[in-house]
Amino acid sequence: MMRRLWKIMVSVFVLSVLMGMTAFAAGWTTGQGRNSSRWWYDLGNGQYYGNPEEIVEWQWLDGNGDGVAEYYAFDQAGWMYAGTLTPDGYRVNFDGAWVVDGKIQTRNVEAGYAGTRAQTSQNDAAGKRILIAYFSHTGTTQNVARRIQDITGADMFEITVASPYPDSYQSTVDRARRELDQNARPELASSISNMSDYDVILVGYPIWWHTAPMAIDTFLESYDLTGKKVIPFCTSAESTIEESMPDIRRLGASRGAEVGSGLTVNSSSRSEIENWLQQNGVL
Repeated sequence: MMRRLWKIMVSVFVLSVLMGMTAFAAGWTTGQGRNSSRWWYDLGNGQYYGNPEEIVEWQWLDGNGDGVAEYYAFDQAGWMYAGTLTPDGYRVNFDGAWVVDGKIQTRNVEAGYAGTRAQTSQNDAAGKRILIAYFSHTGTTQNVARRIQDITGADMFEITVASPYPDSYQSTVDRARRELDQNARPELASSISNMSDYDVILVGYPIWWHTAPMAIDTFLESYDLTGKKVIPFCTSAESTIEESMPDIRRLGASRGAEVGSGLTVNSSSRSEIENWLQQNGVL
């Protein structure tokens, strides 16, 4: 009887200590003090989800190890959005999971799947650092970039201009035409401070006037890409990526990069994207 009581007392003591400690193991972690009701996702290596350069970072996470992941959004400080409409327009419930018409959206994953940055660590171990840099005006190219991130585990960077394009379709078309005619280089709103860390750069964009938006020119010309591989992908209603490839090859060569084969993604299946990545030596 005394032995059983002793075991209970020890268990209660250990549990009390753990509850008072900051969690360092990977997984869901609650905040401290005034943030005690908020959650963040600790990767266990000093990193956590949430990108200071993006208002929202989305990750599929299987927190309970059942092989089914839910989609979670994190703010720039790393806190999970919950019970709200995220800044990019998606509804999340009070547990933070993305819902559509009240139904939690899920996907089947490897049990315990911890998101794309956990996969990036595996890429790092193989000696290959991958970046997805994309420009997206309507969100279509951004969605494609996320699909590619799910496969590659790459880091993400959104290319944005200092002077945003207008919401009006026609006004955007007119400005894009002027920039193309003037061979303009729109100023970008942010930059990558650690470009030297990456070996492969997947560059995504919509096709505007049969080529990449001029912001892509600004982006590629902003860095020394010597020894790196640039692999383009695009979204387009009618054109294919081949129309933009001469410009991308010229820009890549001018900065010392090797340019791989491109892909017009649109409705491409996961296997088609994986085949393209394999052809370019990414997978």
